[in-house]
Amino acid sequence: MIRLLIVEDDTNLSFLIKKKLEKQGDYIVETAANGTEGLRCLSSFRPDIIVTDLEMGDAMDGNTMIERIRKANNDIPIIVLTGKLEFLKQSGANMYLKKPFEVQQLDLNVRSLLQQKGIGEDAPKTYKIGRFTFDTTARRLILPPSDGNAAEEQEIRITPTGAKVLEMLCREMGSCVDRKKIQGSIWGDYDNESISHNLDVQIDKLRGALKADPNVSIEILKKTGIILKG
Repeated sequence: MIRLLIVEDDTNLSFLIKKKLEKQGDYIVETAANGTEGLRCLSSFRPDIIVTDLEMGDAMDGNTMIERIRKANNDIPIIVLTGKLEFLKQSGANMYLKKPFEVQQLDLNVRSLLQQKGIGEDAPKTYKIGRFTFDTTARRLILPPSDGNAAEEQEIRITPTGAKVLEMLCREMGSCVDRKKIQGSIWGDYDNESISHNLDVQIDKLRGALKADPNVSIEILKKTGIILKG
């Protein structure tokens, strides 16, 4: 479960975010109306990540709260929500999301940031892809010989980014994985043309690495998603 703290003085917005995220089934969300309440919840709720507005009327604002958190040597991931980027100071936030935004976009950014920080990772270390074994830690594909001779085992190294893409596809083997989900989780931006092109490049490289097993394939559904079969 992802423990998320929302610090936002717009109670309608924070309630909407809380409702939609918790409906997914893998979030526990706490809300705070200002920076003072946010610091209090940080101690009592112990979130995995904080999502905060910057301007909060006369109460402690988001920048001040972040500065106090960082001065306490707390490196908890923080996403800033703001409609006015001129208010975004170098206070120590990890990422910003410009208002207005979709909750799906926030979800993608949260998961991306937690993945970068290595928080809440309980995925398997290896996956079977046809005859291949994918070692996510070493970022390598291992292909045993057809006759079982271990001395002839093949090992194929893949890039860090390619390994992240392949792991996401492995988690939903045989199912269509949304392109935007992949882009948001790995690159932190779910709607960028250059990143979309980069994803296609990574898929081409992975196809080359997996070509030794003709039963393994990666199918791209135009503007929709990607399916790993094996």
